[in-house]
Amino acid sequence: MLHVLAGLRDCLGFELQAAHVSHGLVAGSEAWFDTCARLCDALGVELSLSRVQVSRTHPEGLESAAREARRAALDRLGSAMLVLAHHRDDQAETVLFRAVRGAGPHGVAGMRSLDLRGPNPVWRPLLAVPRQALEAYARLHALSWVEDPSNQDLRFSRNFLRHAILPSLNARFPGAGAALARLGRLSAEAIELLDERADEDLSTLCREGQARWALAGWQSLAPARRRNLLRRLLTLAGERPPDEDRLLEMERQLCEAGAGEGRRLPWERVALCAYRGDLWLEAALLPMPSPLYWHGEAQLGWAGGEIRVERGFAVGLSRALLAGRSCEFRPRQGGERLELHPGGPSRSLKNLFQEAGVPPWLRAHLPLLWVDGALAWVAGVGVAAAFRCLPGQEGDVLVWSRMPVAPQT
Repeated sequence: MLHVLAGLRDCLGFELQAAHVSHGLVAGSEAWFDTCARLCDALGVELSLSRVQVSRTHPEGLESAAREARRAALDRLGSAMLVLAHHRDDQAETVLFRAVRGAGPHGVAGMRSLDLRGPNPVWRPLLAVPRQALEAYARLHALSWVEDPSNQDLRFSRNFLRHAILPSLNARFPGAGAALARLGRLSAEAIELLDERADEDLSTLCREGQARWALAGWQSLAPARRRNLLRRLLTLAGERPPDEDRLLEMERQLCEAGAGEGRRLPWERVALCAYRGDLWLEAALLPMPSPLYWHGEAQLGWAGGEIRVERGFAVGLSRALLAGRSCEFRPRQGGERLELHPGGPSRSLKNLFQEAGVPPWLRAHLPLLWVDGALAWVAGVGVAAAFRCLPGQEGDVLVWSRMPVAPQT
């Protein structure tokens, strides 16, 4: 691939760089970089080296851990297009590997020839070319290459499929490898249709101007469309879709009669949430905040989000009442009460949170502003009557927002 690209570069004049990732898993593999360096020198291509640490306790095995570490290293190189040399035999292995593990259409679709989902676009120009043709090209041009000895180790699942299963399949069913690759391509086409349907459903159910969707509308969809929408939602947020059992359990919990009273279903780095008729995604991690003094800053970090201060007149907290006093943000401890209206009753935060539609799991993480020991403001609820800005006065409007998790369309 690099030999072909270097030739095209000389004709077309685009920039070309090569990258070598060293996993340190195979004895003698450090010398492979020297082979890469000699080739790049001969072709006039700049070469970079990245060394990675591979977890040996990865839940999906050493192969997956190495692949993730390698991809992360390549993504850190910049925003240029990443060109990978996967070929048709690799695609057949991928499709078969995922099929025997019970993957659905998204998994069986295999690798994409052009993938725009990650931080860098990925292009696999050789995905339709069999390995045999590539070896013939290499011999024709007197190219040398390194054979990774670990590729012969049948303890690794892909090696087992490559050496023990696929040759037998091709012997019994000539062209089986090409057929598997074709299955991946056709599955990818089917996925495009499924994704289009999910996007239509997301658009129909979306709350105007919000990254939220109507829970009742989602519940009214046919089961297959419900699950298709959930897969799409999680995929657009950058997460891999759950397996069938997990997805069915998510669907079951979100379809229960009490789902509108509050459901929070973590998956990877996000959580699927339902409350008061809405369905949305938020960050799975809810950091527990610590007390924080406020000295008039326009912005403060809080519980994975931020407290933002907006200046105004006759709105928010009276700046005159805050001047020279001790102002501290604290998380809820329990038992707090707030008087929202002059002369009105002092009410528990529990009741005020319920009226304001604050999800139960979020209440312990909201910032509360205390001024000389008196509760002056509660995020999601409002300003205490005693600290409210009067007409003609300068005021501070406090806004707390969590870092949003929304699909990247």
